[in-house]
Amino acid sequence: MPVLWRVMMMSLTLGVVVARGSDWLAGQPFNLLPTHWIMAVAAPSVLLWYLLMPARAGEAGLQLFDPYGFPRRLAWQDVQRVELARWPYMLFAPSLKVHLHSGQVRWLPRDTARLAELHTLALRVAGPEHPLVQALATPLHRL
Repeated sequence: MPVLWRVMMMSLTLGVVVARGSDWLAGQPFNLLPTHWIMAVAAPSVLLWYLLMPARAGEAGLQLFDPYGFPRRLAWQDVQRVELARWPYMLFAPSLKVHLHSGQVRWLPRDTARLAELHTLALRVAGPEHPLVQALATPLHRL
């Protein structure tokens, strides 16, 4: 959630500056929107994003994020390898970079709730040799 907050605040602030900058170029006086208005928009947006787009896992597979932050479904057997990396889209937040057999990449943020339970599920469903099981056994604080 802290990463979502940083991304949302930066995006909204940049949007306001660009909008006000274009008004200034059109001849109007330059003034910024007070930051409490930006925070008032950012707070519900972050909460909705956090609650409506979580990473999910089950017996059939995983729902992880594509490089642009949208959730996508994949089966356990689609995972080719998993590595510790930093997700550029989320301001280089520590994450697990999941490479698929199709060549695509999915991301699992380090801030995902209940990673220990995900490790237990992956171990039970996919087995100890599965790349995600091995990556989750590595402490993510090493990133």
